[in-house]
Amino acid sequence: MKADPQLQRRLVDLADLDIRLSGLAHRRQELPEQAALDELEAERRSAAESAARASIQVEDLDRAIAKLKSDLQAVRKRRASDSSMLGAGGLSERQSTELEYELGSLARREENLEAELAELDERHSALSADVQHSGDMVSDLDARIATAVSERDVALADLEDAVTAALAERAREAGELPEDLLALYTRSAESAGVGAATLNGNRCTACAMDLDRSSVSSLRAAAADEVVTCPECGVIVVRTATS
Repeated sequence: MKADPQLQRRLVDLADLDIRLSGLAHRRQELPEQAALDELEAERRSAAESAARASIQVEDLDRAIAKLKSDLQAVRKRRASDSSMLGAGGLSERQSTELEYELGSLARREENLEAELAELDERHSALSADVQHSGDMVSDLDARIATAVSERDVALADLEDAVTAALAERAREAGELPEDLLALYTRSAESAGVGAATLNGNRCTACAMDLDRSSVSSLRAAAADEVVTCPECGVIVVRTATS
């Protein structure tokens, strides 16, 4: 194929635009602002899960504490009743002995229940503090996430503007190229990943290979309007003043 050397050089401009667009697409996939947002959202999920687990444990303790208090109240009521009966007198020796024994058992039971209740109250306080701490973390992360979302959206908008501008410039460049030359460029880009490159000295800038002397001589000897390709990678090679 033959094409004006000026048009061939514009293929390199088109390739530069395609590389720029590829870079923008990669940046969108690896957007730092999105990565920061993802990390914050992961932290929030972890904090929310911790808060939920602690809340469930607090609810379990609430039920356990309520039962202990009910049991303790029943023991105290029974002690008060037995003490009243014992103090009223009129009981047989056997009845008095049985009441005194029961009062001793009830006193020990009350002491054990009070100790167990104190332990549960202490655990309840610690877990309630965990719930509060996790809730505070979630609230803080919500604020940071809102900021991160805004920063991500600004970065995406800037990126979309850059893509729109590059696409418009590429459309102008491609629109001024002959269809057959553009088709050759497209095939080169599809097969090698790069549509066109320059010959810099004896090196193809697409594959970065140093070509042998015979290949370089052949490329240089071709007519200026002859469209040539790299013998190593097959990409269209545009010759310049440094070739």
